[in-house]
Order: sequence, then C-alpha cells, then structure tokens
Amino acid sequence: MKAGHHPPHASLVPPAGALHRARLLAFVGLALGLGAAAAAGLPAVVVWDFDNQSAAAAPGDRSDFLRRSLSENLTAALLQVPGLPVVERQRLKDLLAEQKVAASELADEDARLRLGRIVGAARMVFGGYIVLGDEVQVHVRLIDTATSRVLFADEASGSVAAVMQDVEPLNRHLAQALGGAAPGTPRRFAPATWQAYDHALALADAGRLDAAVQALQDLLAQDKDFAPAERQLVALLDRMARR
Repeated sequence: MKAGHHPPHASLVPPAGALHRARLLAFVGLALGLGAAAAAGLPAVVVWDFDNQSAAAAPGDRSDFLRRSLSENLTAALLQVPGLPVVERQRLKDLLAEQKVAASELADEDARLRLGRIVGAARMVFGGYIVLGDEVQVHVRLIDTATSRVLFADEASGSVAAVMQDVEPLNRHLAQALGGAAPGTPRRFAPATWQAYDHALALADAGRLDAAVQALQDLLAQDKDFAPAERQLVALLDRMARR
C-alpha cells in the first residue's frame, strides 16, 4: 500500500517498541487537560514556532526547518521537567480549530497571548533566529500571559549544523526561569533527522495527516530513540481517532 493511502487508523500502527504504554497515557492525560500538572505549582507554558527573522528569509530556504525544529527541541527539554505542564503543538492546532482562529491572525502577539489564556497557560515562549552565513543567532522571551510582561529573555549562537546542541544552555535557563529543575543533557541528533522531522510536521500542518504519520513512522524506523517524532506520532494518531 502506498504511503499516505492507508485506511484511517487501522494500519497506522507505530513501529514495534517505539510507543510505550506509559508515554501514551502521559500524553493522553496532557491532551485532556492541564489540571493535574498545574496542581504541582508550576505554570503551564506554550512554546510557539520560532520566527525566521533573517534578512533574506524566504519560504523553503535551507534554514527554514529551524522554525519548527527549534521550538520542538525546546519543548522536548521542557517536557523533562517534573510537574511542568507543556501545551504541545497538536493540542494548539486543535484549539485553533475549536476557536476558529486562522493562522494569519496569530501574527499578532496579543492574539497569541489571548489564546494562551484560553488554553490555561500562564506562560508563553516566543522565539526567533537570524542566519548569517553558516551561523545562527537564537533568542527567546518568556511572557506572562496575564500581564504581557517579559519574565525572562536569553539568546545563544552557533553554527546551523550544531544549533540544537548550542541552544542547550538556553533551554536549561528557560526551564529554571519557569521554576523547574534544569533538564538533563538530551541525546543529540543530526540536522538531517531534524529536517526529516520538520517535513513530517509540515505535512501535518497542511492537513495531510496520513502522510505525516507515514513520515514519522519512517523516521522512527531509522532512529527509534528520536522522542519528538514518537510524541508527535501519538498526538496525530489520537487526533485522527477523534475525527
């Protein structure tokens, strides 16, 4: 059967050993609400896709994969922090649909903050990056959704090829600014892995869910330890099951 033409749900089975029952239950608990995690006292947080602010930025340029990948890399780090509720991108997509909010409306930061309050997130992370040759400068801001006050700001720089490793200190500092313990050192993955992951996310964002699931399965078949792909695969299958 060709990729992208699977019958709904029946044949979309994750690779053996890739999805663990505990992780599935943890995700479903997060998707259903943030109440239990919020009880731990840490504020729920939303991480938006980063903005490509390079002077010559154009859709499809070689660094465009960093928009989603930097956000997902940070999300993966924050998910390691015990008791920290993190609203994931598929949950955001569902909420946008429920609230009938068009993606174009979210160019306004105030609109994003309003959505954060609807979600129940007290904190929101905005990030951006600038590519200069083979170097990339990354910056983040942590915002209080109730007051729009900047609670934390940081930046990092490094090569495009190693940017996921170069931003690890920034991710740790942000986790601590949210009141959590610094996450451990994550496993490192090649830029090609992140690019393949970004391709899958782009398919999902375009509504091509079957193709996105297949792309994630292919990625996990190559590297079963790439946790962001595992997490998104569970989220997409759950989303498809509810259609």
